[in-house]
Amino acid sequence: MASCISYQDQFFHVSNQRFYSLIAFGLEAAQRTAQTDAERSFISTLKQSSDAFYPGYDFAIEREFSCRDERKFWARVFFDLAHLIFCREIGNRDVSFWQSSAVGDAYLFGRLITRSVQEEENAWQPKTMASIEADAFQKKGVNVRL
Repeated sequence: MASCISYQDQFFHVSNQRFYSLIAFGLEAAQRTAQTDAERSFISTLKQSSDAFYPGYDFAIEREFSCRDERKFWARVFFDLAHLIFCREIGNRDVSFWQSSAVGDAYLFGRLITRSVQEEENAWQPKTMASIEADAFQKKGVNVRL
């Protein structure tokens, strides 16, 4: 049995262990980056809700994150989680076999949440750790040597 993460007619399945890891690591990443009382409230709500999650849980984004600001927050968090796993800043740093699939699952989770926001705000994109890093890199310019 696997857990399902869905938004409307789009979904993907993850093992129950991966689902619990995504939620736990997501909460950890959220704690690191929360800046407002509202964001800390979103963390508290998910933490309380996660006590009721069970093997085979169907995590419907539209049900779990009903308000747009909450979905914006969690979209950023799950993209940041993918970045943190990639940079070996979260999770088991001693081995790497799990990281590529975990990065993909966290990224896909963030992408589904982003899609839910974009249905209300077409051009919205989260300001993530990776996008901030990319902006800084682009501002430096590209030094090409021939």
